[in-house]
Amino acid sequence: MKRKRPQHAPTAWQSSAQWRLIGSAAISEWNAERSNLPKCNAARKRDREPCQLIAMENGKCFIHGGRTPRGDEWHRTQWPDGKSPDAEKRFRKKLAEQERAARKRSIRLAAMSPDERERHKAWHAARKPGSAAARQRKRDERKQAAEVRAMTERPRPAPSAESAELADQIAALRVELDSRRDDEQKPKPIGAFA
Repeated sequence: MKRKRPQHAPTAWQSSAQWRLIGSAAISEWNAERSNLPKCNAARKRDREPCQLIAMENGKCFIHGGRTPRGDEWHRTQWPDGKSPDAEKRFRKKLAEQERAARKRSIRLAAMSPDERERHKAWHAARKPGSAAARQRKRDERKQAAEVRAMTERPRPAPSAESAELADQIAALRVELDSRRDDEQKPKPIGAFA
């Protein structure tokens, strides 16, 4: 049976007009400030328009990923500090949470077809967690690789008459350079035979 929260009758001060004026002013001030706060720009499901809820640190609202953990250890279980007074209670709660998540995951995996399970494994293999710097480095490497692929796949322009002339001149200069190298590498006569 759920216990009801005791409700206290408002005091005379809380029922006064001055109290209502103070509350109304505070709400008006908050609403005026709220319009200047950054908004979440994720698309809403119902109409695909920008969300417009107040954004958290990462630019998204609490519904669209604003509570996603950050930092290098975001993907590891964060165990409670052992020095806090309620450490044992928090530890048990975290352990139960982990066990519940493991049961849920095993049920979900058991319900998958072999094809879905292979796709699931491939998805996890492609998304290895790591430090923020390592993930950024991999993103940069993928971007650079895509740029190189785009550059190499781009068709080369047909050679013009000028470029053909330059290629002939370069070939002639290479032949001359090779002949000079051969002359320099021939042994020179020594002494009276010079």
